[in-house]
Amino acid sequence: TSDMSTSLLPQSSLDSGLDSGGSEHDVDGGQEQTLPVMTSDVMSDATLLLDAFGMETRTEFVNGFCTDHLVAYRNLFAPTNKAKAMAANKATSFKLSDSSVDENNSSHEKQAYCLDQMDRRFAWFRRLIRDIDDKFPKVFPPYWNIHYALTRHFLEETNVHIVALLDGPSKDRDANNATILLKALQKTILFEKEMTAWLQRDYGTVFLVPSIEGNRDNASTTDNQVRGDDGEVLEFDESGKAVAANSAEGIRIKYERQKKEQQKQGSDDVGSVLDEGRAPAEQVPVDPLMGIGSSAFDNFMSPYIELESQSMDEQLVESTTDNGVDTRGELPVLTSSTALFVYIKGSITRCTALTKGKAFLLLYGAFKDALQKYAQVLSGKLPNPTTAVGGLTISASFIKQEGGTAATYKIPPGGEATVCHVISTCEYCADTIEALEDLIRDTIDEDYKSQIDMSGTQEIFHDVTAKSIRVLVSGLESRNENAFKSMALTNWASFSVVGEESSYVRFMHNEIQPFVVSIRSLMPSSYFRSFCDKFATAFASAYYDSVIRQKRISEAGTQQLLLDVYNLKTLLLKLPVMEKGTTPSSPGKKASTTIAPAMYTKMVTKMFKRIESLLKLVGTPQELLIDVFATQWVGGTALDLQTVMTLKGMKRNEQASMLEKFGVDPVAALKGATAGVSGSTIMNEHVQALQEKSSDMAAKVNSDLTQMRAKVDDFRRAFR
Repeated sequence: TSDMSTSLLPQSSLDSGLDSGGSEHDVDGGQEQTLPVMTSDVMSDATLLLDAFGMETRTEFVNGFCTDHLVAYRNLFAPTNKAKAMAANKATSFKLSDSSVDENNSSHEKQAYCLDQMDRRFAWFRRLIRDIDDKFPKVFPPYWNIHYALTRHFLEETNVHIVALLDGPSKDRDANNATILLKALQKTILFEKEMTAWLQRDYGTVFLVPSIEGNRDNASTTDNQVRGDDGEVLEFDESGKAVAANSAEGIRIKYERQKKEQQKQGSDDVGSVLDEGRAPAEQVPVDPLMGIGSSAFDNFMSPYIELESQSMDEQLVESTTDNGVDTRGELPVLTSSTALFVYIKGSITRCTALTKGKAFLLLYGAFKDALQKYAQVLSGKLPNPTTAVGGLTISASFIKQEGGTAATYKIPPGGEATVCHVISTCEYCADTIEALEDLIRDTIDEDYKSQIDMSGTQEIFHDVTAKSIRVLVSGLESRNENAFKSMALTNWASFSVVGEESSYVRFMHNEIQPFVVSIRSLMPSSYFRSFCDKFATAFASAYYDSVIRQKRISEAGTQQLLLDVYNLKTLLLKLPVMEKGTTPSSPGKKASTTIAPAMYTKMVTKMFKRIESLLKLVGTPQELLIDVFATQWVGGTALDLQTVMTLKGMKRNEQASMLEKFGVDPVAALKGATAGVSGSTIMNEHVQALQEKSSDMAAKVNSDLTQMRAKVDDFRRAFR
């Protein structure tokens, strides 16, 4: 285009873009030709002439103008081209000579392209803009957006340079230095903001605004104020230094800028005549500058992500030994959890001030990883499991099975508070993770919103909560082991006098009541209710197992055990509403006037009814046992009946007779009673017998089918 422009203009008006302001010496065949300077008025008229040729011609000229003036930039700052390239032999009409472009940088060109020298790139461009304004005053119409085009070309070229510095053969030695990487990115973003505000303010550039759907509409930006990360309005001096707009320095910069604008108001603007075939002469909205240069960093932010991950890992290491509790909220939580989320929030603020794209997505992954590790830290604060091998195993069905044996937990005195803190902290983390997920999804770029999902991380904390409740249940059961042992060692067969509740019952009260009261205020109500449900179920099951392990229980013993069962049932019914102030040594005293949930009451009543039915049947006369068993124990099995007879001390032949009356096979019943095996063995053998009969029947059916097939084959052969 520049060649076209020279051919359209008189020879006497060529090349006013020389640094000396005089003439250019062009060597042609050994003889020098002097080209006169082109005045600003002539060049201004030339822009109108280019408009007359249409938009394509103007665009071609603008692109060539920008390319010519960035040749020196590429020579100085391109990582793959460290040496200066020589300028073209013949300068075009609107091209600056190389002597006008930062000759002082030539002695430093080896370092000029490095990441830690980003300021020098931008300082070079600011000087270029001032040189162009000095050389071409009032030449380019505002609607040409020549300064915008030059800035955009510069940022695009800078993007290419940055990518080369971050990856490939020209990779900068500091490309993996998170500090230098962040500073370079911050300076690039700040420069983009500075140029945006400068173009809007000084040249009336109108920028397009992306719509919510991500498509561009015709709206333009109206606020030309640039704000820092904290939202404060910024002003920029001639060197690009950002200062607060309301500071003394910011007010001075703004005053000087306004003064210059007033001096320009008297000048005549280039007209915007619209003739058919001419290029448009009105200000056309242009694409934003934000992200053109800084987007080069998006795929190379792993050092920054690693730095953030390292900082979070250091916090996690400290949290393993930090048991401090934050009591400012509704429930006490570990201070390490609030500190972690405060750091995550600050990390989001730091990252989104730089980018909301791929780097933010990678940081989101680092958050998930740190939170999952923190869940492991919380799990590590729970007591280590102990394996029950032989002896009394309490509620093994309610404790997680590990390696085929029941894992039980022993909680040291006061340790239940730590377990409760873990539960409330897990609840806090799960709730905060949900809010964190919404924040990240609302903030991140549209392309990555569908990838944000932290439900799996929430589940990990819920798993730790479930484990913590199992620990509380098992820990309280372990504290009652001595009471169950005392019950097991009592000779209930020789028990003859019924008095007040047994000593083991008082021991259970003294263990259960303060434990429950202490944890109630330390954990969410829903999880406390879950603890009560699980402990009541486990305790009732453990008590039933202890009863059926007895060799024999006398009638007086059954009455005493029924009294004990009533006291324990009353205690368990009050678990969900138990409060301080109840005397542990008074198990019959009402713990609270508050009524326990109906579903919980129904569950506890049903479980203890089974124990009460067992004890009542043990005290039932032998001749009435079958009839009373059928009415008292609805759905009772032969195993249950044999358990009752064993506790009554019935002889084996008597048990066999009773089992036969109950409907068990006489041979199996006699065999089981004679051998003294459990009812489960009897039932297993009965089932095995039925299976053998079924096998015989299946064999007979198969034989019949074979015979039928043979007859059919014979019938078919008869017709051949």
